[in-house]
Amino acid sequence: MPLGSGQTILIVDDSPVMRQMLVKIFQNEGFTVVGQACDGEEALELFEKHKPELTTLDIVMPKMRGTQVLETLMSKYPDSKVIMASSVSDARTVMHCLKMGAKQYIIKPYDEEKVMSAVKKTLELT
Repeated sequence: MPLGSGQTILIVDDSPVMRQMLVKIFQNEGFTVVGQACDGEEALELFEKHKPELTTLDIVMPKMRGTQVLETLMSKYPDSKVIMASSVSDARTVMHCLKMGAKQYIIKPYDEEKVMSAVKKTLELT
């Protein structure tokens, strides 16, 4: 049985290339990608619609930064499982996101092993 069998994921990133990379990684592992958002507003709409078990959330996006989306999600859905994603590994930003409730932090460009390691830790899969 695939690792992510039946688990739902929402991918939020303003880069179509990065979204496609994640879709491929997750589908290879048996996850169901329920939506792809290219900005923070769309992310919140799709989250409301699908209530995914996991959300990957880019930090730098148009309309609404990932940190604002994270804050909104955590205030409405404190049990949300969110993995932040960024091309910048700025320690202060990472710590800020983790304090706000993100479970993990992944760096772009995505490395399949690192992405899956973060997903396994977040969803407590072994």
